[in-house]
Amino acid sequence: MHFVSTLMLVAGAAPLASAGVAIRRPGLTARAPATSHKSRAVLGKLSRRPMKVPQVDMEATLRLVGASIIGAAAWQLTGKGATEDNVDVPSTSATAVAGVAGLAAKKPSMAELILEGGLTPELSESKYSSSKLNELFAGNKRWSDIMRVNRPELMQKLGSMQEPKIMYIGSADSRVPETTISNMDPGEIFVVRNVGNQVQLSDNSMMSAIQFGVDALGVEDIVVAGNYGCGGVQASLTNYDHGAPLEQWISSIRDVYRLHQKDLDSIKDPQERYERLVQLNTVEQCLNVLRAGPVQRKRMETMNQPGGPIPRVHACVYDPATGKLTDMDVDIEKYISGYTNIYDLNYEGALEPAAKLQPAPASAVAA
Repeated sequence: MHFVSTLMLVAGAAPLASAGVAIRRPGLTARAPATSHKSRAVLGKLSRRPMKVPQVDMEATLRLVGASIIGAAAWQLTGKGATEDNVDVPSTSATAVAGVAGLAAKKPSMAELILEGGLTPELSESKYSSSKLNELFAGNKRWSDIMRVNRPELMQKLGSMQEPKIMYIGSADSRVPETTISNMDPGEIFVVRNVGNQVQLSDNSMMSAIQFGVDALGVEDIVVAGNYGCGGVQASLTNYDHGAPLEQWISSIRDVYRLHQKDLDSIKDPQERYERLVQLNTVEQCLNVLRAGPVQRKRMETMNQPGGPIPRVHACVYDPATGKLTDMDVDIEKYISGYTNIYDLNYEGALEPAAKLQPAPASAVAA
């Protein structure tokens, strides 16, 4: 009897396997359904882990396999399909049949619907209390649909890699979307943004981003962009405790004012003084970029290459009122050359002190 049961199990495994169903004992994982190449590709994108299906009762499975063999024999002998009239299917097989049917009729996940392109408006429309949040998702869907139709090659590339040559360090201000104001594609600018476009060497988030951009992505230019109307700079000009952690964060902008107090105090118009602080803060953050270890190391490695060392650092300012991003044309390298004895980390291959640039004149940071 055991031999017959085993034979029935082996003989009936093929049709079940072709349907994507695998008998499973505790501790074993069934394979994913293989109804088509397309569905296999979809499931492969969703997860690399084996797909698990509900356990099937062993006794019920054996009965179902036995019924399948008998039915196949009846078909061959009579040319008719097995029915309740010519094959007595064990009653317990109904449970197994229902289990298998349940697998086939399983409701597809949201991810499967999206990947298959079968997402209906009813499923895709989430009802949020915020109309702006609804607008965000609806706008993203329109953008995604347009891009996949008009620029499929870009979307395919973005799905697998990024190759930005520019790193953009800017303010978190919502009016300064870097890819929009530069009319560049997603994937062309590596971005870090925070309050006041600060580059603080104690900020692990910023330093990690710089290290990743320089070492992993190989960015060639780092743009530090301040912007007029920046709330962080405005807050630093008030004698008010904004509370932790914001007060500690903008204290570095107060330090910029202290370093350039004579220049700033000589400006009588408050708006002009504020805009000048935006500019000076941006220059100081460029200096901090050049102080960062990964930047110094990379510049030492590329010191003798054509075009000079990389990454190059640029101080820019953006005006939301005009939409224009302006290069302040500050010679950052000349500016920092006056402090090399303080900030140089002396990586192997660094220039000899006599070969370094001369200290920066006061005009180096002039607007």
